[in-house]
Amino acid sequence: MPAEEPRTPLTGRAPEATGGQAALTPDHSTTDNHSTTDNHSTTDNHSFVDGLADRILGSRRFTADQVGEAVGIPIDDIDPLWMELGFPPVARDQPLFAQSDIDAFQLLIATQQAGLVGDEVAVALARVLGQALARVSATYAQLIAPAVLALAATADRDPASPTNLTSAETDGVRLSGGAAIHSLQELTDTIADVVVPTMDRFVEYSWRRHLLAALDRHLQPRTSAVVGFADLVGYTRLTATLDPDDVPELVSRFQELATRHLVIHGGRVVKTIGDAVLFVFPDGPSAAAGALALVHACSGEPALPDACAGLASGPVAEMEGDLYGDTVNRAARLVELAHPGTVLADEDTAMQVIDDDDLRLRQLRPRRLKGLGYVRAWVVRPGAARPAGPAAQAR
Repeated sequence: MPAEEPRTPLTGRAPEATGGQAALTPDHSTTDNHSTTDNHSTTDNHSFVDGLADRILGSRRFTADQVGEAVGIPIDDIDPLWMELGFPPVARDQPLFAQSDIDAFQLLIATQQAGLVGDEVAVALARVLGQALARVSATYAQLIAPAVLALAATADRDPASPTNLTSAETDGVRLSGGAAIHSLQELTDTIADVVVPTMDRFVEYSWRRHLLAALDRHLQPRTSAVVGFADLVGYTRLTATLDPDDVPELVSRFQELATRHLVIHGGRVVKTIGDAVLFVFPDGPSAAAGALALVHACSGEPALPDACAGLASGPVAEMEGDLYGDTVNRAARLVELAHPGTVLADEDTAMQVIDDDDLRLRQLRPRRLKGLGYVRAWVVRPGAARPAGPAAQAR
């Protein structure tokens, strides 16, 4: 049996070099199964996605080969960017791409060719952007999917049988904001004409704000920072007793509290990982105040288990918005030792807050942390002027 040809991420086929800049001509030899129709109200949910795709991307009439020809580089040179954006291989000879795909790659390739962005940086940006926007898109898709299914079900009904009408047929399907949608066509129009343009502007705004904030941090580099982990105690046991549909609401509430209380005290949420959140502060007092505020807030939420946190000070390495190094590992190990409703700090962090009247410290015996050896840990509690959560008060 002959060896299988190597496949590339974008095309799913063996790479072939293309020539230089070429005039792009749509491939009309293949039937276009993705053209917009007057009515997307169909029980085939894929038809809804296809119709929406033509509205927000444009008519998908170009093959992967034609994308390479239009951009002016071999298609396998685009593959790393496509893969890092998080998309799987596609058939090379199918018209799956629109002019907007070509325009986007042309812009990025132009910045590379001008020497403004190196190949490695372009790939890294594509990876981070793909991961971030995949979460944004998944969040919205999860909210809108029930409306699609409900509207598709109404389209399945025999119009000659007006009895036993569902609420979706009489009142429409209510979106999360309360708006009523009466058909898949109306939903398509709403997403294409309102939601996507609004989110485009908001994503652009958010990117510009975060760019300025990130530049401000990196132009004033610190030799060390206080890194923290916080998580929910007994999360695994709790979720085993919950309906799976209730788990996202629980996690969302915890993440909402984490963002609110950490940011208001001067911290930055680096990432959330299920029931855990990684954050960073410029100094010990603000880190302790933020962590205690989060733990206290969780203690006051009947639907949430108690939270705990671990804080560690020291140098950190940053790559693609994430943090790495011994300091991060130490914070992760400390949160594993923390009791419900408490905050643990390493010695460097404790020494930063030892003279803070709003905080109290209690030293623990040295603990052996996996991969880190023996570490001195301190319990951080609110001082007389700062309230403590119920769990912390009980200890």
